[in-house]
Amino acid sequence: MKKKTKPRLLVLYASAGAGHKQAAAALRKIAQSNSTAEVVDVDILDYTPPYFKKFYIGSYLEIVKRMPELWGYLYDRSYKFKRPTLTTRLHHAAGHLHLSRLAKYARELKPDALVFTHFLGWGAMGKLKQNKQLNIPFFCVVTDFAIHSLWINKHVDKYYVASEGEKRVLKRHGYKDKQIMVSGIPVAPAFATMPSKANLRRKLKLKPSMPMVLLISGRYNLEGYEHLLASFKDAKHKLQLIVLAGRNKKLKQKLSSIARGIKMPVKVHGIVDNMHELMAASDIVISKPGGLTTSEVLASKTLMAVIDPIPGQEQRNSDYLLEAGVAIRIHDMENGGQKIADLLYNKRRLRIMRNHLKWVSHPRAAHNVLNDIISEIR
Repeated sequence: MKKKTKPRLLVLYASAGAGHKQAAAALRKIAQSNSTAEVVDVDILDYTPPYFKKFYIGSYLEIVKRMPELWGYLYDRSYKFKRPTLTTRLHHAAGHLHLSRLAKYARELKPDALVFTHFLGWGAMGKLKQNKQLNIPFFCVVTDFAIHSLWINKHVDKYYVASEGEKRVLKRHGYKDKQIMVSGIPVAPAFATMPSKANLRRKLKLKPSMPMVLLISGRYNLEGYEHLLASFKDAKHKLQLIVLAGRNKKLKQKLSSIARGIKMPVKVHGIVDNMHELMAASDIVISKPGGLTTSEVLASKTLMAVIDPIPGQEQRNSDYLLEAGVAIRIHDMENGGQKIADLLYNKRRLRIMRNHLKWVSHPRAAHNVLNDIISEIR
């Protein structure tokens, strides 16, 4: 058997939400580009029975869509660290019961380390480590800006987090400074090498000197996005807008119809393959504050306007952005356009907020996390 010349990392994510997968993919892409490690990223849920995968993803999406307040309640009720809550115990037990195939795969792959961007695998993988069937270091990349108790696991050797607040939480639970790195959340390599906003706007055939707004539509509150876009009709300052409707063709049609009534440049798109360029070309991005989306916006050195945070993790992400001074919150969709315009034409406030970005922007997070893991292994 040929001896391995570089470390092999098994990165485990769960496809319940896109962020965990994107963070894992960012690490793989960096490894492929510089050949420093072999990274294998797999969806934990692919190794569970079909009924469990369907339930795990479907239950989260349905609760968030139809009863977001219930999700917030469940999140807060299980947000306890002194002892494992019933939610935590059930979560780990479910993972342990349904992940025998993943445990077998991990033993056969013989990785030099396990990297988690989701916490579902704790039960099964932790059991292997406890029984010395997988005697390798475990690393964890937290993909939100506040750490929930589900992320805490005694088998993790080192954490990579997005904020100093998360580091303080981990230290209160026994982790040492050397076991925690405030790295930011890994984003695609393209975010690490972006041209200036003016050059990007010329490339995208946009007006270089006119303030630019990027509106990213989510999968919920579609009527809200329509009201928000329509509110730019009353904005007293000139802006240019790019609106992303994603895969929702019906929403794209409605937003395109609204855009025709706005007396400023507006482009409406569906799915795009240059999100990194659009974010970096913008002065502000209007979006829900998912962990990865938020990290991408910050990596682009761009401000954010937060809309519709899901109670729980997204609400905490929103709080982080507002406390860091790099975002505003839009509650009233019908007034959102003027609120954005007022900010973008307030030079003093804009300068202060942009200056704060340097403290929270981590465009090279994926590089730094991968390099540190390799260093720890060696």
